[in-house]
Amino acid sequence: MLGTVITLVSLLGGAFMWSALNELLLRMEPWLHGPNQHIKSFVVVSLVAVSTMGMTTFGVWLWAIIFQQMSVFSTLEEAVYYSLVAYTTLGLGDIVVPQDLRLLGGMTGANGFLMFGLMTAMITDTLRHVRRVQHHLRD
Repeated sequence: MLGTVITLVSLLGGAFMWSALNELLLRMEPWLHGPNQHIKSFVVVSLVAVSTMGMTTFGVWLWAIIFQQMSVFSTLEEAVYYSLVAYTTLGLGDIVVPQDLRLLGGMTGANGFLMFGLMTAMITDTLRHVRRVQHHLRD
């Protein structure tokens, strides 16, 4: 149950970030129509990159703080490291959760897997939208 709640909070945080990015892009539309489209595309790609890094950072730190609060790891660094490795589904195995919390460890990876799917959709949708705006096409 705890893993589901953490995953939901992480996904809601990602949805909020995507919503904020969409709002910013709507406000930028008039600017995107003008010249220097390569520079403007670079700015948008940079915004998307920062947004996806923010989403990943939020998810990793959320899990790390929960693990730290539960005293699963002896240091915050271990909790962040494990969360990052599990969230990105690398699963190196050099630091593991205790056997009674294996399901929570698996949920960390599942959460990361879902978030990478959301971020891929966000990147694709954003770049498609900007390209259509720059070429004066309708969505």
